[in-house]
Amino acid sequence: MAKVIIMPDPDDPGLQGKIVRFLLRHVLWIVLFVVALVVVMRNIYTIPSDSKGIVLRFGAIGGVVDPGLHVKLPFADEVYVIPAARKQSLEFGFRFDGAGSAGMSQRGTSRGSDRPVSDEKLMLTKDNKLIEVEWVMHFHIGAPEEYMFNLPGSFREKEKILRDLCMATMRRIFASVMFDEGLTSGKQKIQEEAFQILQTTFDTLKMGIQIDEVLLQETNVSEAIKAEYNSVTTAEEQVKTMIYQAEAHANKVIPEAEGQASVLVNEGEAYKFKRVSEAEGEAARLNLLQEAYKLNPELTRLNMWAEGMTEVWKKLKVVFVEGLGEADGTLKVLPLLPDALYRRSPEEGN
Repeated sequence: MAKVIIMPDPDDPGLQGKIVRFLLRHVLWIVLFVVALVVVMRNIYTIPSDSKGIVLRFGAIGGVVDPGLHVKLPFADEVYVIPAARKQSLEFGFRFDGAGSAGMSQRGTSRGSDRPVSDEKLMLTKDNKLIEVEWVMHFHIGAPEEYMFNLPGSFREKEKILRDLCMATMRRIFASVMFDEGLTSGKQKIQEEAFQILQTTFDTLKMGIQIDEVLLQETNVSEAIKAEYNSVTTAEEQVKTMIYQAEAHANKVIPEAEGQASVLVNEGEAYKFKRVSEAEGEAARLNLLQEAYKLNPELTRLNMWAEGMTEVWKKLKVVFVEGLGEADGTLKVLPLLPDALYRRSPEEGN
């Protein structure tokens, strides 16, 4: 049986040849499409929901874009993502652990502080005492364009500037308060003053920072003066105890002394009244006696003699002697006490 052999058409290039011819004819368009796709993909960007984007077009601000998908002009636009709606915090004297940290970098993870944490605690008060203060400032970026241009440097450098400014402000505030006030009762006042001063400073410098709150976490006595502080505290407590004891003793003794003084004053007034009354009575008696003497001098002298002798007789010891000079030589003596001379029998009284 005869075989049929089909000879290939010399003008037919085949499938591979057709593909090659197609690519050769449209290579320019393919290259342009690939380049355009790469350019578009490289200039599509996404702004997170808690951020805003600053678009720089040829170095000048081209606009502020909201969260979402955006496209920038190739070779003309440069986009900086600013965490404007993110609540951030700067800790001083301590650091949050793990997820509690809300850093101030572009991605919100790194911490921009070259100062040792222990050094951030130390504050010098008005009475030249060291106090250790742990505090935190919560804030957000209210004006991204001001934050971008008025705070120079990278995000880490921006945070360092903020930290230095906050530390200088807080130390100036503590330098104007007493040690005990900063340790106990003055915390609320210090927080309010720090908030006002820092916010005023940020607004004046147009840094775009909006403070949410300033909180003093803890204030303690510095380790450098803790022993001396405890000694002073103990001495102050002893002084207070002694003062309380002295006040209690004074509250007991003073009323007693005042009572005794009142008794003495009353007794003196009574004695004074008695002596004055006696003197006035004696003066009145002498005046009456003088008038009586003028009327009857003899009788008055006799009465005066009788009154005087009455006082004398009271002090005499009277003895009656009977039978003096009798023949038998017997002497009868009757001694009488002074009161017996003036004692009257019931019959005599009648």
